[in-house]
Amino acid sequence: MMLSKNEIANFWKDGFIIIRDVYSKDEISEYRNFVSKESVKYFGNESSNYKELEVNNFKEILSYPEIQSVILNKKLIDSVKNILEGEVVYWGNSSFRWNEKAYRRFHNDAKNDFDCPFTTKYPLVRVGVYLQDHCSYSNGLKIWKGTRHTLRYGRKLLKKIFKENGSLKYLLPQQLYKSINVNTKAGDVVIWNLRTCHSGGALRIKYLSNISFHPIVENFIERYLPSFVLPLEKERGVLFSTFGKESNDLNNYIQNNLKHPEISQIINNSSFLGNEYVNKKSLELGLKLKNIFM
Repeated sequence: MMLSKNEIANFWKDGFIIIRDVYSKDEISEYRNFVSKESVKYFGNESSNYKELEVNNFKEILSYPEIQSVILNKKLIDSVKNILEGEVVYWGNSSFRWNEKAYRRFHNDAKNDFDCPFTTKYPLVRVGVYLQDHCSYSNGLKIWKGTRHTLRYGRKLLKKIFKENGSLKYLLPQQLYKSINVNTKAGDVVIWNLRTCHSGGALRIKYLSNISFHPIVENFIERYLPSFVLPLEKERGVLFSTFGKESNDLNNYIQNNLKHPEISQIINNSSFLGNEYVNKKSLELGLKLKNIFM
């Protein structure tokens, strides 16, 4: 699959893109079945706080034969290659979630990012595969369109603003930008730039399902006005993976991964680098597998 020049331009303008119908209904059913069973085995049936769980037994996605095709998908990899304009690198930064407690907060995923966001393209993207309908149901992804170009609070880039004569409009906080609840159905993929500001667990409100509220407002509505909230279609399953292009930005991001045991341990547990099928399929797709421990 080739993205059009207009689709690629819109990705860099808005900070995200939806790729429709990447996976079949049968594939989605298989992914849901595996992710639910694997998650329940470790966490039980209750909503899980993944940030507080041990990762000793976790692996990245390519280490599980049942869900390898989530990443080893030509339509997906071709789309990422079109966006990054070259060879795509994967180093094991991926995971799955099932029935996770919602974390609604305003953030982006760029790490060790010291370049000026309104004059450079950040060559890393995240892929979200949501295994249920979020067009008419809650707990999907919320995106702030255009925030790939803005400064995130805490980033030490003021000297670059003056040095590179950036427009003052980019100093506006992301909260002033228009957010949207991303309309995805099972089988679709969302790809967003790691500089793009977003929030998980987006709520849809009855009779106002197309209006996107700030996460603070959503948390208030969920707690005090729960009858106004549209429910989930079914238990929430999602798979995340991160890809990049060889660059200093990628190396800086990986160095940050290595400092976080919850990430580096999962990658270290994994077996994708030594898997003959994964290596052969990755070569066919033009996906470069990177060993971050060498």
